[in-house]
Amino acid sequence: MANDALVLGAGMAGVATAIHLLKRGVSVTLVDRREPGEETSYGNAGIIQREGIHPYLFPRDLRSIIEVALKLRTDADYHFSSLPAVAPFLWRYFMSSNKDSARRTLAANIPIFAHCLEAHQALMDEAGSSALVAKRGWIRLFRETGGIAAAEAEARELRELGIDAAMITMQELGDLEPHLEKAKLEGALHYRDPWTCSDPGALVKSYAGLFEKLGGAFIQAEITGIARRDGKWAVATTGPELSAEQVAVTLGPWSKRMMDEAGLKLPMGVKRGYHQHFAAEGNAYLSRPVLDTDVGYVMAPMARGIRLTSGAEFARQDAPKTPVQLRRVLPQARELFPLGESVDEEPWLGSRPVFPDMLPVVGPAPGMAGLWLHFGHAHHGFTLGPATGELTAQMMTGETPFCDPAPYSPQRFTRAR
Repeated sequence: MANDALVLGAGMAGVATAIHLLKRGVSVTLVDRREPGEETSYGNAGIIQREGIHPYLFPRDLRSIIEVALKLRTDADYHFSSLPAVAPFLWRYFMSSNKDSARRTLAANIPIFAHCLEAHQALMDEAGSSALVAKRGWIRLFRETGGIAAAEAEARELRELGIDAAMITMQELGDLEPHLEKAKLEGALHYRDPWTCSDPGALVKSYAGLFEKLGGAFIQAEITGIARRDGKWAVATTGPELSAEQVAVTLGPWSKRMMDEAGLKLPMGVKRGYHQHFAAEGNAYLSRPVLDTDVGYVMAPMARGIRLTSGAEFARQDAPKTPVQLRRVLPQARELFPLGESVDEEPWLGSRPVFPDMLPVVGPAPGMAGLWLHFGHAHHGFTLGPATGELTAQMMTGETPFCDPAPYSPQRFTRAR
């Protein structure tokens, strides 16, 4: 089955890439083993993080490292048995978590995050899914005063970039979220620009519906291999064999395995994460997500209930579930909000694809003409997929990109060898 282009992976990044290629006159087939939006793009806190330009750094202070090593923290955990597999990535992540690297990542993040709301709005309008998204921002909560000064400095930096973020009083917090227990808190920071989604998977599915409405084809099949053949890329699946002159790899945390097999080894790791939905007791409600900074979890209002998310877990992607972080934070979450019983049979587990410098790869695969990479967004695939999907499609069709793509090039890793 021949196509102008194939897009492998139907999460937020893949669906957006496929739509933007169609809009540029390219015939596209989108391929995934599951229906669109049922993997990593489903399992986030639902925030389109306009403010999320600061990278999540690996802790470098000795106290935090010891606490992580001894499994004393709730925002980070790891599997002893997975350490040999994940240690090389963790070392590179640690080495990249310095001030100079963080400033480079922040600078590279500015143009793509600046485009994230506009890019989502265009797709929502055309897909008819704006009702899934609220424009109330989200709130970062502080139980202790120790982190407030750094948060205030971050908010000032964001305001200098035109992003609305400011500390609010407990009275203002109560007006916004009357069912939070304020007696446990010392401060709150309201990020007002971000948007929040009540069903991330449904939003991706709405964009996938738009893709098919525009004439795109979707094939549900396991992708089993990719190879260059007769001037095209041949993609083997459990369904039909597909071929195209151009292929975009948007497989999120599964991208590394495919690229390793194709001969391009990139230093990508995964951060595993869990979530579980709970009913709210009585008439209690949340209007927007809240982050308990000092404990390390988010509570986000979703169509299914209040979604409680965990911190990061470092383990092999296919390692068994160990949702200990959720169990540890649940009592502390109930201190702040009246969570009732779980509405899920078991916690959901997913993986975030992440590079040591906390930037995605967006661009041509080095030495592999016609193969394009678009993955590794870490915590921000749901936020950035439409923006970087547009960037990918612009490069694939020879159009002038809306920003300089050089900081996201896969060649930043191959050049270092």
